[in-house]
Amino acid sequence: MSRNSATVLEIPIASNCKDKVHNSLCSELHRLIDRISLVILDIESARPNCKLAIEALCSLHLTLAKAKSVIKDCSKCSKLYLAITSRRILSRCQKLRNAFELYLTEIQGAVTIPLADKISAILHDLRSAKFCLEFAEEARKVLLSLFEKNFPDEDSMEKEELEAIQIATSRLEIKSAFSVLVEKASIKNQLDEVNETNPKEKELLEYLLYLLIKYRKSICEFEDGDHSPKHDFHDQSFEVVEEALCENQVNDEVGDL
Repeated sequence: MSRNSATVLEIPIASNCKDKVHNSLCSELHRLIDRISLVILDIESARPNCKLAIEALCSLHLTLAKAKSVIKDCSKCSKLYLAITSRRILSRCQKLRNAFELYLTEIQGAVTIPLADKISAILHDLRSAKFCLEFAEEARKVLLSLFEKNFPDEDSMEKEELEAIQIATSRLEIKSAFSVLVEKASIKNQLDEVNETNPKEKELLEYLLYLLIKYRKSICEFEDGDHSPKHDFHDQSFEVVEEALCENQVNDEVGDL
């Protein structure tokens, strides 16, 4: 199929969209999207009479839609999942940048000099753009280590799991009962959407959910740093009230994503 036969997609980015983990990466991508979106209007008004440029323009629209999809994924997916898949997200951003550069270069030679100068400035920005993973890298390493180790017994496995989930949740700002519930809700939503033909992703999400459920109390105690009776998460009556209140807030927050 030729590129000019592709359907142009528009995926708006909500103004209240929150990038859960990759803030710097998404901000950089968002900046590039905004600049390219503006110049596209000028390109369309110029109506380049060149097959290559027209095909490149269609491909540019599709690439913008993919870039917006990355930001959308980073706002709605589980923080733990985003940390583990951070290298994949970084690779997607780099490929998107390369695609933007390719298609804009193809268009540049088919437009007026003033518009070509605008495109040249954007190309300069694309080449100097840097995508950073920030603090997600440490969380990624400790979580992936659980898949790479052979544990001699169940006690050893639980010790490593607990340490890994405590470090990961601390780095990813999952520091309260409410934030744990939000994270669980995000994972459950992803599980509802995951394709049955992708068993590895489903297995990963189920394992992350298992870790959150199993070590929830330890995560909160680790963050609180207070094990006194008044902060005891084993108080069942407190848990019931807290979870009921938090679930309502979680549903509202997830519904806004």
